[in-house]
Amino acid sequence: MPRRDLSAIQRICDHDANFTEVISVVIVSDPCADPSDQQCALTLRSVLGQCYRTIELILPEQFAYLASRDRVPNGIELTSYPMDPNSASKSFQTASSLAKAELIVPLRLGDRLAVDALYRLKAAEIADQLAPFFYSDIVSEDENHRLHSPLWHSNWDWILMAQTDATKGMLGLRRRALSAIRSQEWLFEFDSTEKVVTYRDLCWSLALKLSTDYSYSEPCHIAHLSYIETTDGISTRTDTLRPRRMLDHTEKKASEQGPMHEIIRQYISSLGLDLSIEKHPDGQRYTLISSSEFNPRISIVIPNRDGPGLLANALDSILNTNYRNLQIIIVDDASVDSETYKLYDLLLSKRSQVKVEVIETKEPTFNYSRLINLGRKRVDGEYMVTMNNDVELISRDTLDLITGLASLPKTGVVGTRLLYEDLTIQHVGVALGINRFAGHYMNGIHMDKRASDDIARNVHRASATTGALQLFRTDVFDAVGGYDEEQFPVAFNDVDFCLRVGELGLEVLIDTRPIVFHYEGKTRGNEHGNHYRFNSWVREEAAFAQRWGGKLISDPFYPRIRETLLSWQSNQQS
Repeated sequence: MPRRDLSAIQRICDHDANFTEVISVVIVSDPCADPSDQQCALTLRSVLGQCYRTIELILPEQFAYLASRDRVPNGIELTSYPMDPNSASKSFQTASSLAKAELIVPLRLGDRLAVDALYRLKAAEIADQLAPFFYSDIVSEDENHRLHSPLWHSNWDWILMAQTDATKGMLGLRRRALSAIRSQEWLFEFDSTEKVVTYRDLCWSLALKLSTDYSYSEPCHIAHLSYIETTDGISTRTDTLRPRRMLDHTEKKASEQGPMHEIIRQYISSLGLDLSIEKHPDGQRYTLISSSEFNPRISIVIPNRDGPGLLANALDSILNTNYRNLQIIIVDDASVDSETYKLYDLLLSKRSQVKVEVIETKEPTFNYSRLINLGRKRVDGEYMVTMNNDVELISRDTLDLITGLASLPKTGVVGTRLLYEDLTIQHVGVALGINRFAGHYMNGIHMDKRASDDIARNVHRASATTGALQLFRTDVFDAVGGYDEEQFPVAFNDVDFCLRVGELGLEVLIDTRPIVFHYEGKTRGNEHGNHYRFNSWVREEAAFAQRWGGKLISDPFYPRIRETLLSWQSNQQS
């Protein structure tokens, strides 16, 4: 951190009465990690060296001697507790019961807090009095103390949290909220085969349980790299996780699933969701399983102009899915290729297999929004899909999966991850502020690359999804007036639609489970390809900025790219 910023924070902590309340930091040993004495000492020094002056440091008795090596600043009170060497959760339960402060921060032995971490936590707590807990971003540190791999989280994402810990970093827990769950044994008390053992599972469990206390608002994200995780140079022990007795079949299955499986299951149940989970083969995350009993009529609207090969490919992929309660509506935009009309005739001849409609238009200029709205007039399904003619549904259960998500409470729009043919990402959500307005994120990254809370592989929330493949309830489409064909005939119409749906209190979800290809822009081409389209793009940019300019500063569901990256680079150079 630049020295000038550090001095400013120090002055605030010294003179502002709001920053004099005690914060309790609880040092917890992870039974699956074995940090060196030097790493343990650095953990304690990261607390003793905080800009924030009023701290209660609660540490294991076994490591209290390390604190005596350093001068303890005025305002920091030391308390020790008997650590359980086999369970991070039991250790934290014991230590947190000793805490006097309203804010409690668990810290794994071997990791560190950034020098301004507690100041930023307190500032967030002052700004948000109703959050049950706070979570920061995290950065890794190697054995040479070089920082690498910063991870910026999104705002609270309840569905992502059912698959992976998307709050990994510094946690600031409200003692009142924590006290309310102490009596609920499922969090802390399992038999010897099912204990919440690791520090990672402890923090994940706490985040899940605290988030379901509806007397509070959503958890609050602190957009700052406040937690430094030591990954290299810590030896790992696995013997503490092995059962110490023979298990029967039920116990063996529970042991293989792990305690987090039951905790996540109860988390999903508390939200009233018709979802189940199974552990992913990589052992680090869980996969959502939607209900397969939901089978409403789906009407798929496909705007098309020529490109009979692409359209035939898209239609074949729809008809090859497992879903049968379908209506297909093709809105033709003045096609001239005779092969296109032969394809329409062939499709109409299959009306006995699937309900098909073809709407022919003679629009003087391309207006995607108008084509979608025209298709809506023929829709008779409870759910409606917008689909480009250059999209191919590879997974046969694509429609089942996204319809299952769409049936969840508060879901407004469901999109999917879209891939190029080389399995790199074309779309996994739209973020506001990219390229000044809005754009795809993680574009060009391989589908299996782990980044940004693994959102390329997990179902997650987003501000918007591309109209190349969207699913929503038909009444939601009607409630917002459909696509805006006056302001956004070509560009931003899908993003604008999602944002207007969001203003109804509904959410946009991105389903990464199905494999879907998008042969982007094959028939329409690039928006800048001719004079009219370029001018239209410029006009729509202005209209989008005028309508949504206040939201373009920061996207809640994708880490702030420019500001955080510049801050990271600045800190690395200072």
